[in-house]
Amino acid sequence: MGTPLVPQISVIMPVYNRAGTVRRAVDSVLAQQFQDFELIVVDDGSTDGTCAVLEKIVDPRVRLIRMTKNSGSNAARNCGIRESRSPLIAFLDSDDEYLPEKLGAAVQTFARRPELEVMVDSFTRVNSTGEKARSIVRRNPVIDSTEEFRTALFGRRLWKATPSISLRKDAALRAGLFDERVRRRQDFDFLVRASKVATCASTDRLLWIKHRMQNCISQDADRFVGSTLHLCRTAPEYVSNPTFRKGLARDVTSHLGKAVRRFKLRRAWRDAAELSRELGSGRFVQLLAEGSAELVRRRRKARS
Repeated sequence: MGTPLVPQISVIMPVYNRAGTVRRAVDSVLAQQFQDFELIVVDDGSTDGTCAVLEKIVDPRVRLIRMTKNSGSNAARNCGIRESRSPLIAFLDSDDEYLPEKLGAAVQTFARRPELEVMVDSFTRVNSTGEKARSIVRRNPVIDSTEEFRTALFGRRLWKATPSISLRKDAALRAGLFDERVRRRQDFDFLVRASKVATCASTDRLLWIKHRMQNCISQDADRFVGSTLHLCRTAPEYVSNPTFRKGLARDVTSHLGKAVRRFKLRRAWRDAAELSRELGSGRFVQLLAEGSAELVRRRRKARS
């Protein structure tokens, strides 16, 4: 038997207890217009029958890897990256789905631009929480400079959920893969490190659908402070660079304001105290002042 051909792109999908949605995600990959891919599904210790759903899929391009214990989505992604055979990687979460042209667009972009190593595309977010159905377009600016990419990233002007990211495997390895200690904003953390070692760009092309689920990690406010302080430690420029700091200031002010508006005063006080203790009271007050001014400016702009 000859050596298997190397696919042009590897799709990495971590999954944990998503028996109700994982088939939709897999089917969106199998329905791609571009068909030269491998799909590596890494089960992170599911207990709800997810693996039974996946084992019914008969397609040689789909590979199921079962982790022995639940270790988090970043550990599952890293396992998939290490197991991937293609020099080009894309990601998909098990509750989201690709549009048919997603993989073809990624392969064509990297083939056309050999110097490019990381690309962030755009998506449509669909409310899947049982509330009134609606969709919101998350369209990124078109950016071709790594310096401009980093400014937009820190300034929170990029919609950069993990399925938006496609990149060369070598760049992922140079960036140190995903930090397995991080449980929220892992996409942000990964891109900060990747943008230090790789050429990055973004596109306004809508290539996938994000389904907003009730138990989505990104909605977990309890993890906001820990993930934010981790970013401040690993990327000191997030605090020291005035341009980059705008995004941090806005996020901190918005997070605390939301807690107060929801009458979660104990959480607001606890989080404010932790941020002030870690960053210093002077810097914390500065962030609140800058963040408040930025939020006021954005509201005025939205009204005009």
